[in-house]
Amino acid sequence: MEKRMSTLNKEVIIGLDGMGGDAAPFSPIKACQMLSPSDGVRIILVGDEKKIGGKIDLKKYPFVSIRSCEKYIEMHEKINLKLLKEKDNSMFHTINVMKEGSADCSLSAGNTAAFVSYSISELGLLPGIERPAIALLMPNLTGGSTIFLDAGANVKVKPSHLLQSAFMGSLYAEIVFGIVKPRVGLLNIGEEAGKGDELRRTAFELLSREKEINFAGNIEGQDFFTGKVDVILTDGFTGNIVLKVSEGITRSFRTILMKEIRKNIVSRLGALLLKEALKNFAKKGDYAEYGGGLLLGVNGAVIVSHGRSSPRALYSAIKLGQKVVALGFMDKLKNNLEAKWQGQ
Repeated sequence: MEKRMSTLNKEVIIGLDGMGGDAAPFSPIKACQMLSPSDGVRIILVGDEKKIGGKIDLKKYPFVSIRSCEKYIEMHEKINLKLLKEKDNSMFHTINVMKEGSADCSLSAGNTAAFVSYSISELGLLPGIERPAIALLMPNLTGGSTIFLDAGANVKVKPSHLLQSAFMGSLYAEIVFGIVKPRVGLLNIGEEAGKGDELRRTAFELLSREKEINFAGNIEGQDFFTGKVDVILTDGFTGNIVLKVSEGITRSFRTILMKEIRKNIVSRLGALLLKEALKNFAKKGDYAEYGGGLLLGVNGAVIVSHGRSSPRALYSAIKLGQKVVALGFMDKLKNNLEAKWQGQ
């Protein structure tokens, strides 16, 4: 993958949901404390000031401010129209600080369905986009990352939605990560054009005809982490399963390996020699390294993070949001989409 260097020197303001996630408000607060003034980021931490204010010294972290909101959406809450009409919770206000122009990006590790729904209803969709998609960065064997979408925003998918995701994912790879002519693969049960269900077969035909997309064909699960392509497409239902299975495999492998290591002294000595390598392996497979996914398709920079996000995961998500904003990606994506649909 050919990449270009960029200088990120623009101060970026991030609206961070202080009550979103299994470990809130601990993780959002600690993520803020991992930043320094030299990072060029300001944080608007949205949440219950009584729970947040006493746990972070705003004099010590002058780049953090609190927007008080006592109510928040629980991780397990089911999404319905009544809930989405609720305008007084930390997640809604996290979106609204960007909508009103006070922030450049919104970030939450809270209820994904609610955050995606608020993003659509409050920000709207970009030109020609019918459904948004969460684009994650997944580690691959080349030492780099593969952009994977959709990780769970849209479970009911049409072939046209996958085509739209391919266009957005390609621009994301090119503009934010400097990948020239990013290769796009469609996750399927076989490499042949006729493989898969009707959704995948029709999407394959649409992608094959799209000249603006460097379509590399179908990609099987065994090649997911090889770096064979730069962007991998699938529906949100399948994508969310893939994400959670990959996380589970990493944790399970580490557990199995440690059990084997403890069996004898030779294995334990070997583990000491391989300690750094094992640590790097765990780091590569840890979702905390990619922190969150950019919600492609909505009219604003929205980062969706895992509910179990650690402070390091949220710190990574903040830095991703900073990069997306500093490179002007959202405006470039919108302009490209407008030009594309006007030309058809």
